[in-house]
Amino acid sequence: MAIPTLDQTEGIWITRTNNSGYHYVQDVFAGENPRDQFHRANCRLLITKGRLIPERGDALNPSERLWEKAQRYSQVLI
Repeated sequence: MAIPTLDQTEGIWITRTNNSGYHYVQDVFAGENPRDQFHRANCRLLITKGRLIPERGDALNPSERLWEKAQRYSQVLI
């Protein structure tokens, strides 16, 4: 099995969320299979890169953010 790239994870995020509103990472990639686990790991990277942003604003730079399971996220269009 190939490890999904960040771009693939973003594409699936867009497809599953219709690119609307904020969603929990663990709901978008809910499976316990290795593929969804890789996608959740990619979401952690997307959060620190500022490509997924939290619903509740904060004063942190994206590189300082960590995935919080109680927080919903939205994709940033670049």
